[in-house]
Amino acid sequence: MSILSRIRSASKNRSAKKKIRSYEQKYRSESKIRSPSVNVEATFDEFVLKFGGIKISDIIDEKSRMPRNADYLFPEYNFVAELKTLEGVFSGEVGQRQLSQAFIDAGEPLASLMGFLFSGMDMPEKVGELIQKRLRRGLESRVKEARQQIRHSKKMFGDRETRTLILFAMDRQPIFGHHTILFQLSRLISSNYCDEYTDGVVYFNPNVPTQPNPDGMEFTGWFPFYRDDETNAKLSPFVDLLGNRWLTHIGSINGITNPILQLETFDELVTALGGSK
Repeated sequence: MSILSRIRSASKNRSAKKKIRSYEQKYRSESKIRSPSVNVEATFDEFVLKFGGIKISDIIDEKSRMPRNADYLFPEYNFVAELKTLEGVFSGEVGQRQLSQAFIDAGEPLASLMGFLFSGMDMPEKVGELIQKRLRRGLESRVKEARQQIRHSKKMFGDRETRTLILFAMDRQPIFGHHTILFQLSRLISSNYCDEYTDGVVYFNPNVPTQPNPDGMEFTGWFPFYRDDETNAKLSPFVDLLGNRWLTHIGSINGITNPILQLETFDELVTALGGSK
């Protein structure tokens, strides 16, 4: 999908839900046991080598004298990629503390936080503004670091035609949902970082699946977007292949052999991320 603005329609949303329901009816398992969490970085390293990629750290001599590099090369496809986890960006236990601190820093009483958490009260506007700034700051720091690493690696190992990819793995439950993180990432990239060092971005959630239907299946996904439609057309064959192979790899670890559910439109991706558990 492109990071150009798209308008979600009710009819498209219903179509996406129908597609997910149809998959669930065909492949749903009776088991409700969630698979154990994996070490994302180690597991992805293993996957990349199996895919035919290279860990850049494995081919650098005198590492202490070298600038920080990206994580992976894919020579066959002329790609450089960097993997970042999003632990601590309003996710997991750290996220709960960040939420509480935002209420405190905005001058809100404890009753306001309790009301938001347990009584369905709206978040005060000044708290929401503060959280938006801090969420963006947390994401942007990772984007900037990834771009710098990619810049070094593209110069050392690539050429003018080398494409670049930043992979963001959500490793803990995001307290505002996956959709919020994906939206913030796409808006950040589109407003400031659409160039040769951020051709494409992928958001994926191996340890914190979504559940689009309350009584339905849980899904871990692979959600790519690109800096423009032309780049989308050039990069998506590789990125889709990488995603399909990754989902198959993580599925084999978790004992899941169902066919991968292909979601092709912005609306379908948003629907898949719209519910979480």
